[in-house]
Amino acid sequence: MISPRDDHEVQRLLAQWKQIDDEAGRAATARRHRVLQASGRPVDEYKFREKPNDWVHRDWMRPIRFVYRNIPQGVRLQVKKRLAK
Repeated sequence: MISPRDDHEVQRLLAQWKQIDDEAGRAATARRHRVLQASGRPVDEYKFREKPNDWVHRDWMRPIRFVYRNIPQGVRLQVKKRLAK
C-alpha cells in the first residue's frame, strides 16, 4: 500500500495519538480513583468477572467463528434461525 504521507510524519502522528490516548487513560484512572474515594469504597484495579456464558470468545471457538463468518449470509441466517429455536 502506498501511503500519501511521509513515513516520518506518520510516525510523528502515531506518537502524538499515543500520547493523547495515554493522557486520556490517566485522566480516567484519576477520575475513577476520586469517585471511589468520595464514595468510601476501596481503590483497587478493575477486574473483569469471569462470565459462565462467555465461551464464545474462547480459543477453541476461533475456527468455528471463522467458518461461520465466511459462509454466505443466507446460510448464516438459516443457521442463526435454527440455533435460536
